[in-house]
Amino acid sequence: MQAKYSSTRDMRDMLDDDEDTTMSLHSRASTTTWQPEPRRAELRNPLSRWRPVALTLLALCLVLLTGLAALGLVFFQFYQLSNAQQAVIAQREERLGNLSQELQSLQVKNKKLAESLHRVAEKLCRELYNKSGGPQCSPCPEKWKWHGDKCYQFYRDSKSWQGCEYFCNADNSTMLKINTQEVLDFAMHQSYSEFFYSYWTGLSRNGGGKTWLWMDGTPYSFELFEIIIDSSVLRSRDCVTILNGKAFSKDCRELRRCACERLAGRVDPERLH
Repeated sequence: MQAKYSSTRDMRDMLDDDEDTTMSLHSRASTTTWQPEPRRAELRNPLSRWRPVALTLLALCLVLLTGLAALGLVFFQFYQLSNAQQAVIAQREERLGNLSQELQSLQVKNKKLAESLHRVAEKLCRELYNKSGGPQCSPCPEKWKWHGDKCYQFYRDSKSWQGCEYFCNADNSTMLKINTQEVLDFAMHQSYSEFFYSYWTGLSRNGGGKTWLWMDGTPYSFELFEIIIDSSVLRSRDCVTILNGKAFSKDCRELRRCACERLAGRVDPERLH
């Protein structure tokens, strides 16, 4: 019995040893076969983690490239449109320049034609004026005499020299100025009077012996006409009158008639009809 029990125990021990050996081998095998799997998982997990990011970046790159291509196309179209617009603008500016030159040329021609028409109308009106004495085309106010490029009026009112100056200024005119032979002939012809009514001119001097000056400051020409001075009279005679074709120095306070002048206007061709 003792031997049987001993053999039975030995068999159990052997079985236990076999079981331990089997478990140890299985454990080693499990350990041997399990250990590589975590490494593969560790390698797979980063790749799977970066793949969406890479795809997202790739999609963004494609979007950016598409956007750049679209921008390039738009820029190219805008560049072509800008060149076309610049060409149109250049053509319009050239046309505008040509039109401006044509307009200036037409304005010059129109001005020349207007001047020619004015000269013809003035010549015709002057001929009619000299024949009839006062046609409707006269460029002077009513009752004024037209001579050369000025209008003249010989008033019957008697005033001092300064009074005539104020009187002429109030009528938008100045006192008579004789500075050419044509004006001298015209004015002296108007100075003839049966009752010795002389007319003040715009010629005077500031004190005896001073220079004779017209109202605009121009000097008197001794070659044009002579001023008759009566040296026997003690009163100052510093203003000039005209009477019966001659010029006399008189006292500026004496009452004489006023002779005024003003520039003539332009002859209106329509008034020739």
